[in-house]
Amino acid sequence: MGYRVLMPFLLSVPQKSFYQDFVVGISEALRELGHEPSHFPFDDVEGLSENERTSLMRQLDRDKPGAVLDVACYGYATSQASLRTSGPPRMFDVYDIPYAGMLLDHPFNQAVAGIAAPRRYGVYPDLGHPPQMRMLYPGLRFAGEIVAPPAVRPASGRSSTERPIDVLYVGNLESHVTKRFWRDPSVQHATPTMDPGFCDALTDIATAEPERSLHLCLQTVQRQYSVPPGFDLLLNVRRTEAHLRYLFRLSAVLALAKSGLPLRVVGKGWGNVDLPTNVTVQAPTDYQGFLQLAGMSKICVDASTYVDGVNDRVFSYAVNGAVCFTNAAGYLRPIVGDDVGIRFYSMLRLQGMVASVRELLDRPTELAEMGARARALVLSAHTWRHRLEHILRAILP
Repeated sequence: MGYRVLMPFLLSVPQKSFYQDFVVGISEALRELGHEPSHFPFDDVEGLSENERTSLMRQLDRDKPGAVLDVACYGYATSQASLRTSGPPRMFDVYDIPYAGMLLDHPFNQAVAGIAAPRRYGVYPDLGHPPQMRMLYPGLRFAGEIVAPPAVRPASGRSSTERPIDVLYVGNLESHVTKRFWRDPSVQHATPTMDPGFCDALTDIATAEPERSLHLCLQTVQRQYSVPPGFDLLLNVRRTEAHLRYLFRLSAVLALAKSGLPLRVVGKGWGNVDLPTNVTVQAPTDYQGFLQLAGMSKICVDASTYVDGVNDRVFSYAVNGAVCFTNAAGYLRPIVGDDVGIRFYSMLRLQGMVASVRELLDRPTELAEMGARARALVLSAHTWRHRLEHILRAILP
């Protein structure tokens, strides 16, 4: 027996982003599995209008959904909506429906903590995110926590016969954040709750041991560093992770750039970096453009702070038949091995990554075969249908 599944849909997200593609992919997968997506469009991530509140109540009454799937937790405002204009009770306190907040980033960058529902589930892209969540929100409780990284639609493949891009990196850069910006007096004045000593300590550990999950680095800092009164752990971790995120991106790109290999870099902020002539910098593109670039590339490089998880780029590269190099091995390596078109590297040994990229470019037949194996792997185990089978099994009766 199939269920209707409510999917809040935030209209104000820019068009042609990953969000619309994910919603389409999840909706397609629900239908494949015999369920029916019930979309609820709304305008403002901060809250529902009175008309939207009434519309949601009617939709819940009419469709009687068996679950809520909230992509990127953008729909958390729906869980705050009350049955009456005068206030409580909130809708999901009355309509006792399992509510799955699907994170696509670290927990502190998406509003999973704002979801108000008696049966709320956290769906995480990284094995380290559940313990990270408990450290940062110690009073928060979930009915369950599920690790299910973002997946792909089979239709996301844009593979072209010709692959004119040798090496591709896609991702924005905020170059000032690659430096320890919390030491800037103007930042300290604007954000007095930032603690430079804490941010330095967390950065030192995470860069010395970049294969360690962020929550493990954080545990070490908490044992060694005495925070001052009024310390804001959430803010300081969020800002430090932003620094690490851009630092890892810059480090990987610079290693490839300095090697002389032909490299295409796509995203904001790279024009502020002094890159050699073997690097082509391209303006940001939309999600469909990103998929097309993946299909035109031989090798794609991912640099991530999800060291025990996966962001959407890895599987999107693989479904397009490109060999992906990623530093995120903790979740992937045990389930895919080392020779299926997804290769793993360490931030401590970037020259080793560069040498492997060069070696594969010199063996085009093997490179193409690896890309084909990567695509086959993703289609066999990492589509949205596979993810939803796992999620729904955990939250439905």
